[in-house]
Amino acid sequence: MTVVINTNISSITASRILGSNRGDLETAMERLASGKRINSANDDAAGMAVAAKMRADIRGLNQAVRNTNDAISLVNTYDGGAAEIEAILIRMRELAVQAKTGTYTSADLSNANFEYAALKSEITRIASVTSFNRLALGQGSGGDAAGTTLSVDTSFSFYVGSDVARTGNTITFSAKALDLNEAASAEELFSLASGTTAGSAIASLDDAITELAANRAQAGALVNRLEHTVSNLMNVSQRLQEAVSGIEDADYAAESAALARGMVLAQAGTAMLAQANQAPQFVLALLRS
Repeated sequence: MTVVINTNISSITASRILGSNRGDLETAMERLASGKRINSANDDAAGMAVAAKMRADIRGLNQAVRNTNDAISLVNTYDGGAAEIEAILIRMRELAVQAKTGTYTSADLSNANFEYAALKSEITRIASVTSFNRLALGQGSGGDAAGTTLSVDTSFSFYVGSDVARTGNTITFSAKALDLNEAASAEELFSLASGTTAGSAIASLDDAITELAANRAQAGALVNRLEHTVSNLMNVSQRLQEAVSGIEDADYAAESAALARGMVLAQAGTAMLAQANQAPQFVLALLRS
């Protein structure tokens, strides 16, 4: 090997290797400081693209969980109103059975009818004010809590997914009318004073109770379905988060080892660069001889 001064190949080589080692050391330090394996696109371009798409899906799924929980609250609000109306209908039927017996005077029947009429009015009131987020639930027609009719129907659509390219991410709920006074004539449900209409009132109330029970059964079944929807959405979100973690999170055990290795190599490289820079001094020994 020739002995030269102008070009110190050993110094150039040591400097190149030292620069590469310091780059690896800085990468390890950056990952340990941020907790992420991918801190810029050049760290892993393909991985960054996949992780970004997964993060978008995760945010969408988490919102879908909130959507579904809101849907459960809405349906439960409807069922709560229906449960109270059911209790009223049962009391009205009890009054009708009481009025049918022949041991009461007309005055007694009139007094019983005061409660009967009040209960009927309360059914209408509950049906008109039962609402969720100012959306009327039991009026049988679309409207807000103030009673303003809107250009919508009684069907509520819940979006419970994050990917619009897939079907089956929408669940609907039809909020049936809670004012079951409309299911029978006013005479059958209102006039007990004579006692002769009590039998018709009992039959009408039985129909109303049956109809309300069917409405509540549908609402309850939907709530059960939505609870399974929430569980599935949370599971999918969790699995995606696990995948994103594997792509972009730093492995502290591996990065700590890389940091220790990089620091040793940086120190050794610096020492070797210093030695290489001293090599041209041997030329002076040749010149002095």
